Amino acid sequence: MPDLSDAEMTSHCARLAGAAANGPRAFPLAGDTPHYARDLVVDVRHIKLEVRIDPARKSIEGTATHRVRAINDGVRGVGFDAVEMQVAGVSVGGKPARFDYSDPVLHVSFPRPLRAGAEAEIAITYSAQPRRGLYFVGPDKDYPKKPLQAWTQGQDEDSRHWYPCIDFPNHQQTSEVIVTVPASMISIGNGELRGVTQNRRAGTKTYHWYQAVPHVTYLLSQVVGGFAEIAHDVDGTPAQYYGPRGREGDLAATLGRTPEMLRFFGEKIGVRYPYAKYAQTFVADFIFGGMENISATTLTETSLLDKRARIDADSDGLIAHELAHQWFGDLLTCRDWAHGWLNEGFATYFEALFTEHHKGIDEFRYELYQNTQIYMGEDANRYRRPIVNNVYHEPIDLFDRHLYEKGSLVLHMVRSVLGDDLWWKAIQHYVTKHRSTNVTTPDLQRAIEAATGRNIDWLFDQFVYRGGHPSLRLGFEWDEGAKQAKLSVAQTQEDPAAPFRLPVEVGFTVDGTPHAFKVEVTERQHAFFFALPAKPQMVRFDPGHNFLMAVEFKRPKEMLLYQLQHDGDVVGRIDAAKELAKLGTQPAVEALKRAVLHDAFWGVQNEAARALGSMRTSGARDALLACVRVRHPKARRGVAAGLGEFRDEQAAAALEQIVRKGDPSYYVEAQAAQALGQTRSPRAFAALADVAMKKESMNDVIRCNALAGLAELRDERALPVAIEWTRRGRSNPVRAAATSVLGKLAKLGDRAKEQAYDRLIELLQDEWLRVRLNAIAALVEINDTKAVSELGRVTERDLDGRVLRAAREGMARLREGADKGEEIRKLRADFDTLLADNRALKDRLDRIEARRDGAKPAAAPRRRMTPEPEAAGAPPKRRAATRTRASVKGAAARRRR
Repeated sequence: MPDLSDAEMTSHCARLAGAAANGPRAFPLAGDTPHYARDLVVDVRHIKLEVRIDPARKSIEGTATHRVRAINDGVRGVGFDAVEMQVAGVSVGGKPARFDYSDPVLHVSFPRPLRAGAEAEIAITYSAQPRRGLYFVGPDKDYPKKPLQAWTQGQDEDSRHWYPCIDFPNHQQTSEVIVTVPASMISIGNGELRGVTQNRRAGTKTYHWYQAVPHVTYLLSQVVGGFAEIAHDVDGTPAQYYGPRGREGDLAATLGRTPEMLRFFGEKIGVRYPYAKYAQTFVADFIFGGMENISATTLTETSLLDKRARIDADSDGLIAHELAHQWFGDLLTCRDWAHGWLNEGFATYFEALFTEHHKGIDEFRYELYQNTQIYMGEDANRYRRPIVNNVYHEPIDLFDRHLYEKGSLVLHMVRSVLGDDLWWKAIQHYVTKHRSTNVTTPDLQRAIEAATGRNIDWLFDQFVYRGGHPSLRLGFEWDEGAKQAKLSVAQTQEDPAAPFRLPVEVGFTVDGTPHAFKVEVTERQHAFFFALPAKPQMVRFDPGHNFLMAVEFKRPKEMLLYQLQHDGDVVGRIDAAKELAKLGTQPAVEALKRAVLHDAFWGVQNEAARALGSMRTSGARDALLACVRVRHPKARRGVAAGLGEFRDEQAAAALEQIVRKGDPSYYVEAQAAQALGQTRSPRAFAALADVAMKKESMNDVIRCNALAGLAELRDERALPVAIEWTRRGRSNPVRAAATSVLGKLAKLGDRAKEQAYDRLIELLQDEWLRVRLNAIAALVEINDTKAVSELGRVTERDLDGRVLRAAREGMARLREGADKGEEIRKLRADFDTLLADNRALKDRLDRIEARRDGAKPAAAPRRRMTPEPEAAGAPPKRRAATRTRASVKGAAARRRR
């Protein structure tokens, strides 16, 4: 279940939290409590829904029947989660039964206590107009072309809003849904479609869906609306694509690699796709990127790409992520939310594994590199937590960059430690052993050990049950006489826990020949020594970047230049590019320019261009200007971003030309628009407001970035433009973007602050999730404590857990800022008092001296303050570096393909 895009989420988190002054903040907020898997008195065997969904009336009504089996003797009744429902009646075994409904819990009493193993059928007749769980989308005066649809979203615990259920993921059951919908619409449900009947008089159709493989409650789903359909057969499995009518070509192209994904995952996991069919449906206004409902994934319509967007973008990552969930999340589901990474970390890593399969090792490593940056951004700027963590307010609080991206990186470390053969053996055993069950992290650990004989609990202890990651400072020395290389390794993370254990490879290149050595870092300080035939041209620590760590490694200019040109690992070349940019020399500029123009991988081109931008010299600017027409559109995005770092007219002119004349890629134009604003050129406002803001594009990406550029200009004329684009009738992506920039525009003056603040308060009640989230982040950016009470009201009325978490974090940050401000004010007041007392004392001394000497004393010389001696006790002695000589000589380096 991906949430916001990586870029959106990273930006939102950074703006909401800001950099923590004393390291990462703690994850729990005031009031958060430990949560555990729910106790169960019955085992639900089967759920049968017989319901009518009416999108026009925004309602559902019908009967939910649960067949349950008592776990122990003496079961007198059972409680169901049921929110904001009207319960007309309950029967047990076909006979009316006593019940008590105190929203949000419906308690049903059995006529007589059940013995262990005894079964009962409980039928609940109900109706509801849900505000969560089942969502209704339709046209109105501001959006007359919006389709009429209804779709469900059960994860994490929202199924209780559309049918009575035991809404926790620690049990599984089979299910069937018999749903009646308007005749002009279709139903897309879970499992096998057993039949469709039509009632012409009533103007309805009734669909009968049956899901034979057990699943957790939140995976039961329905989508109702008018859709185009494309059907395929993939080795006997029906694959169905649904989306807006008239966009069949985009539907086929966007989902076109689904058959390859089905085959790849089934073969590698060792369990074929296990359900009766696989449907994917694009719906309007979906509140996540996608949702892995069992056999029937729901996707946001914003990921259905048009032809121009597909020049340099695809939705393969999202599609692979949701498909991987059909195994990891659906066939095996976390027993409680603390272990949610077994769903999301696996889906994120298997998304990358399909990238490796389809696009190659360079794309795969760059994807993991980006996952690392995303996770580290949250860790540094928002909070730090263990991946397995049961202290939270709502389960959705845990669906963050630790769960997704860090989870994926942990799995890559497991693969790196085991090797490919044992990795896949372990995964196949894990899935086969635990299919159709609920799992926890120890289940994975024991499956790995059972399949491979390897106990890697130490890795889980370090990276799953403990927050943070290692930070290393490396140093290199060469002894020409001994023909010996020395690599010093220091773990510098501020963490009282034991040092991290890192079994890594160290690679050297000598006269173009690779030499590889295995070492194990276990202490705070190490010194490793390696015999080599000559001084190396390149030194690599953990080539391939298999372990999650932050590394500081200063190398000579010659090594960096060689690495940028010759390293076979794209992440190594990116690292060299960033280090060269710090040197600021002309040879570095020339090397980076060559990389932008000629590197074989677009990711290196993009990062090298951004590195040139970070240098901010005229030579770097000229180098970027020479790269504006580089062939790959993703490289051109990097060039545009780099030019945005310069406050001069040459850079602005080049960016303005892209904005006015266009580019084959939406995303290059969008990046140029934002970068043009960053130059703060006088020519920028007209180009952005009069040209870029009038361009149609996929998900309004050009307008979104133009608004970001307008905010960078620091021009008050941008404020009414942004406010106007927050209004209903505009697309949701651009409304969210316009909301986001109001925080920055509010800093232009008191009048601007007042206008932006007032609009943001209104937007806190907007119907679109991302508008509300961005309004909270913008209010935190304004940093006015009067917003605390407004955010407090958000926590009382909003129904989305993501908004609640953002509001609670925002309140904490604003109070934290107020406390710091008050502390500074008190210090200033104390200092002023001290100065006043000092002046009074000096005046008194002057008067005494005058009376004694009969003359005005000369100005006293300024005294030099001498610090007090340090407290007794010597500082702790530095631990001697461990000296380890690698015994392997010249083993050829290998890269996983």
